[in-house]
Amino acid sequence: MELRHLEYFLMVSNELHFTKAAEKLGISQPTLSHQIKILENDIGYPLFNRIGKEIELTKIGEIVRQETLNIQGSLQSMSFQIKAMKELEIGEIKIAVLPGEITDLVSTLCIRFNQLHPNVKVFIETTDQVEMAVLENRADFGIGFHLYPNDLLLVNKLYEEEFYLISNRCDGEEKVSFSSVVDGPLILFPNMHQCRKILDNTSFDIGIQMDPVVETSSIQSILNLVRSGLGRSIVSRTLFEFYDTKDLFYQHIEKPMLTSDVSIVMKKNGFINFAVRQYIKLLVSEIEKLHFRTDQAAIYSLHRSIL
Repeated sequence: MELRHLEYFLMVSNELHFTKAAEKLGISQPTLSHQIKILENDIGYPLFNRIGKEIELTKIGEIVRQETLNIQGSLQSMSFQIKAMKELEIGEIKIAVLPGEITDLVSTLCIRFNQLHPNVKVFIETTDQVEMAVLENRADFGIGFHLYPNDLLLVNKLYEEEFYLISNRCDGEEKVSFSSVVDGPLILFPNMHQCRKILDNTSFDIGIQMDPVVETSSIQSILNLVRSGLGRSIVSRTLFEFYDTKDLFYQHIEKPMLTSDVSIVMKKNGFINFAVRQYIKLLVSEIEKLHFRTDQAAIYSLHRSIL
């Protein structure tokens, strides 16, 4: 059974006249009769009672007509929804992110994305199992630190994240060693935060104990406490750039330098819907605008395969 046969049948059922239906379809009457006969053979029952030159639908024909109208309506609805999704009039995006600065980056971009495409819903799942969220189709794509590809996943490095020491006054030094960072009081994220995990791992490796005077998961609270002079903090460049920090000073950390790769992960050979493409375009554009240390080969690959 072909859709073309159902289209022919629907025209005949509307006109109840083979010749008139054939004219409207732009085919010959014998061709139309043959196509209807094929459809009747597929169904196993006659669809029309032929009474001289007149025809009428059989009981089976009435059922087929109603179901054909349902199919036609479904096809029209499908075409409408695809067109609407392509034009970003409807749609949704599901993003998996690690807890921490990546969540702030993604959430901040959502504001801009919503201004451009107000009818597209964005769902953000904060999880330390970003790859699993993508594999289980809970997310269209994921963003996080140190993501690794497997046979089912494609990972593209977006940029190298650097972490700054921030304070409310400038001491004239552009760089500071990691060991000297802990000399004064520190205001840090809790140890579940990705930035804090990097700090704890680094301090453990060089035998230094991190002992913050305040722990808070709020970046605004950290910035305000640093402004008040209570202590210094270590935050990612992403957070420093995305928030109002013009009154604060930052220093690069060295010996060791604190960095981490930020990558995007999605399923290999999976369909990437139009809304997801637009969000990733916005993400890449923002990264390039902020002059992060991007992996140009990875960004080129992302543009070629997705954007």
